[in-house]
Amino acid sequence: MVDTIMKKNCITVTIMIQLFLITCAFSQVEDPDVDYGIHPLDFNRVGTVGWQFLKIPTNARMAAMGDVRSSLGYGSANAAFANPASAADITNYDAVFNRMEWVADISFNAISLIKNFNQYGVFGVHLIYVDYGDMIRTENMAVTDQTGAEIGILPVYEDLGTFSAHDMAIGFLYTRQVTDKLQVGGVFRYLEEQMDDAKTSNWGLNIGTLYHTGFRTLRIAMIGSNFGPDAEFVNYDDRIQRTPSRVRMPMSFTIGAGYDILESTDQNPHRVILIGEYIIPNDGDDKLNFGSEYNFSNFFSLRAGYRFNYDELGLTLGMGINYAMDT
Repeated sequence: MVDTIMKKNCITVTIMIQLFLITCAFSQVEDPDVDYGIHPLDFNRVGTVGWQFLKIPTNARMAAMGDVRSSLGYGSANAAFANPASAADITNYDAVFNRMEWVADISFNAISLIKNFNQYGVFGVHLIYVDYGDMIRTENMAVTDQTGAEIGILPVYEDLGTFSAHDMAIGFLYTRQVTDKLQVGGVFRYLEEQMDDAKTSNWGLNIGTLYHTGFRTLRIAMIGSNFGPDAEFVNYDDRIQRTPSRVRMPMSFTIGAGYDILESTDQNPHRVILIGEYIIPNDGDDKLNFGSEYNFSNFFSLRAGYRFNYDELGLTLGMGINYAMDT
């Protein structure tokens, strides 16, 4: 018994000494008053992943409100592109079609259809398609001198025709109202990118939760986006004559909260929403998105948002009109 106690005490003392030595070592390395002449390089993960079209806001409301996605809600089929858990707010069915025209004949299209099957849950399908239009084909031709020595490269584009490119995502949604306060949903997508004859495909998974706290309209949400394996372009190595790098998914984790400062009622047609999000991506620094919306009688909306810690993005503004047609 005494030997066992002594062994335990020796082990404890040994561990304490090791921890003390490690602490001393780290404290010496991190001493700000000592310059050892070796400094770590700043590292940023920007540009290390593909499938960037999955980050683009798919509708005007999302874009105008600072690209917030976690706590938009209010029973819209756009939940397939934001937080799939919000699809539980759809009481029957909803469908949306979004189209954005960009420069250089680029068009962004998003379609979603969601149906609530009551005790079986909420099901939906959606499509995202980015068309980059026709582009002039070019090739590089080596330029040589009279001796045959290569002196440069000249781009050739005459009589080579054109080529096109596109991004596509086809998704399936399933959501359940787990309790009277908790909603859980997921989206599974088939992904495809193609430029000329270079093509790659992959799959991705989004998982979202939405929790109504019970304090008025305060809701908390979490989203895990674009979880999936790496991909690789087919024919890429044949055209470029080198081994291609693998294309990683733009994974991110988002936690957000939303609150209605003013709630619309039969006596009060005004509604004001505030939403904040903290985003942890795998290809850059952490980011903050804030969005707000003023809605009058579910007919007219004014929206604003701000995105922090982005290279170019910042203030966003927008408005919308909701007109119901009798059928």
